[in-house]
Amino acid sequence: MAILGPQVQEQLRQRFAERLEGQVELKLYIKPGSGRLILPSGLGCATCDDARQLAEGLRDAAPEKISLDAVDVTTSDAAGIEDVPTLTVGAAGEDHRVRFMGLTAGYEFATVVDAIERVSRQEPGLSEKTLERLGGLEDELEVMVFATPT
Repeated sequence: MAILGPQVQEQLRQRFAERLEGQVELKLYIKPGSGRLILPSGLGCATCDDARQLAEGLRDAAPEKISLDAVDVTTSDAAGIEDVPTLTVGAAGEDHRVRFMGLTAGYEFATVVDAIERVSRQEPGLSEKTLERLGGLEDELEVMVFATPT
């Protein structure tokens, strides 16, 4: 059974058809092959298969605008990614500056959809005043947002 049912998949197709403009690249960093087997810390990935299904569902909702690359962190250059699953979102040919660690299901799924739309439209959703202040920063800045229903 697919994680995203037909009704959700159709809603995503319609939404992306209306809201996506530019190309979006998704990269999913995984450790494949361990399924739901619970292994000692650092080995395997109990949620990577589900994360892959979710990412494929997002791509399949707008395959002309969204590409997906699944990266096996055990065999390739994972660009410093240690936690799996990790999903990155970026505009085509640009650095992926949006990163989701863990399974992006439940409350996090809507946030991923929003990130894809914003990256596609090159729209950060910040006021002009905020963009101005951020533009004046001299040092590199990393912003981390933690999402939890609790």
